[in-house]
Amino acid sequence: MKLDHYISQLLFRYDCVIVPNLGGFVTNYKPASINPVKDTFYPPSKGISFNKNLSHNDGLLANAISQDNDISYEKVLKIIEEAVFTIQQELKNRKKVAFENVGVLFYDHENRLQFEPSATVNYLLESYGLSSFQQFPVKRKTLEDKIKETPVLPISGSKNTKKWIAAAAVFIPLAFLTIWIPTKFDIGSELNYANLNPFKTATPVYTERASALPTIKKSVTPTVDENTQTIQFIANEKPIVITQPTVEETAKVDSTYVETKQQKANFHVVGGCFAEKQNAQKFVQELINAGFEASIIGKRKGLFTVSYSGFSTRQEAVEGLAKVKNHNKKAWILAL
Repeated sequence: MKLDHYISQLLFRYDCVIVPNLGGFVTNYKPASINPVKDTFYPPSKGISFNKNLSHNDGLLANAISQDNDISYEKVLKIIEEAVFTIQQELKNRKKVAFENVGVLFYDHENRLQFEPSATVNYLLESYGLSSFQQFPVKRKTLEDKIKETPVLPISGSKNTKKWIAAAAVFIPLAFLTIWIPTKFDIGSELNYANLNPFKTATPVYTERASALPTIKKSVTPTVDENTQTIQFIANEKPIVITQPTVEETAKVDSTYVETKQQKANFHVVGGCFAEKQNAQKFVQELINAGFEASIIGKRKGLFTVSYSGFSTRQEAVEGLAKVKNHNKKAWILAL
């Protein structure tokens, strides 16, 4: 009769099953566990161990065999005794004795009795229906993997790129100034009559004369008064009486302003400032034609200043400005 069948059945209900004169099989609770190497999950169970010192007959195994086979208790003890004797003989002969679904008994090389439990049956009733399973970990791409997978493109011509950036940094502002300055400065035209600000474009207030007069050239010697910063022109020749010449063929003659001497004054009613002297002369000629004693009184901040008239006192200049306002609302008073 095999004892392992009854031992296995009793281990489901009891924590210890003793085989008289051999030893006791003891179960201990084991919580759920994971084998990280095999990636296997194990449910809670009872771990089986063997204690050779538990050899006293407690009657549990004998009663189970007696009731199951309807045999007397004394006869069952005799059967167990014979089975234990056979097991001990096999162990002495260095053989392994297997108990089905329980484990294996054997002597090691140091002649010590060893027990290797079986993992085929879970004796914990609370874990009935639960079995071990293997679950492989989910492989997710980490940030480091994503960085490694990002292709690294070689950068070619980095030195040339830097040169282009440096050239663009210089060229773009220059191109902007080249486009912007002509829109703000009209060098060929006159500037604002009543403002010395060279950054504000003025609209011309003179018109071309219908008929042209012969060009009159005079040799003049400019003298500068350091105290008043007024340029005075002294003619070296006597006044010339101009008569309209008679010519056989019609010809166009450009007129040129004749600079005249203006009486020294401390205040002037200024009509405009010009970058080109030719434009200033044309404006003076226009004012003279309009009945004003106009003249160029000097060059201030790089601009030729045209005066309607000069006055010795500020009051006279204010009265003169009132008359000029009808002709040029942007006229203003300059104190020398």
